[in-house]
Amino acid sequence: MANGTSRFLPLLGALLIAPLSPPAHAATDLLNVYIGAAVGHASLRARDFGLIPALPGALGNFDRGNTAYQFMAGVRGLYLLGAEVDYFHLGSGGVSPPFSGIGTLGGAHLSQQGEAVFGLLYLPIPVPMLDVYVKAGVARLTSDLSASGSACSPGSACLPLCTISGCPNGRFIGRFSTTETTFAAGAGVQWSFGNWAVRGEYERFDALGVHPDLLSVGVTWTIL
Repeated sequence: MANGTSRFLPLLGALLIAPLSPPAHAATDLLNVYIGAAVGHASLRARDFGLIPALPGALGNFDRGNTAYQFMAGVRGLYLLGAEVDYFHLGSGGVSPPFSGIGTLGGAHLSQQGEAVFGLLYLPIPVPMLDVYVKAGVARLTSDLSASGSACSPGSACLPLCTISGCPNGRFIGRFSTTETTFAAGAGVQWSFGNWAVRGEYERFDALGVHPDLLSVGVTWTIL
């Protein structure tokens, strides 16, 4: 009897520990390397920082939806941790914001793209082939903003008021380009089958005092 009990105890211990252990593939695959691509919807956003000197604040807040794409490469190790490098292009587009001041505003155009480095934390979800993760890191985002307008009062002659060379008749063309390195974060869910995975993801960035974001669907392929 005592001998039978001694054989039973190790088995009981293994059964108690098993639910707390990571899946078998995670214990053996300590480092997985993957690449991928995604497409989605981005919100291009920027604030007016005096882009047109004669029409301060004319642009207000630029906000436009646009088709975007992204490429990524990453590693996943130690079951719950990972790291990823992304290149994203939030797209480009124009708007004609309402303007009630003196003069006219022809419109504005914005393009945003950049790179990011993220650390990933995979949540311990007990569902086979399903991963839920959060990510945080640093993004280097370039914004190119341009706008045109006129500072002429209604019914008056359009005088050459602008200080930009070659800008006659009070018409203004303003251009502004900046690259910012700021905090970025996101979250996602992915379903894996073999070396392939399908993911849905949301990412948010900081640029020009506001928060462009990207909602995307993509695929990844584990190469190692």
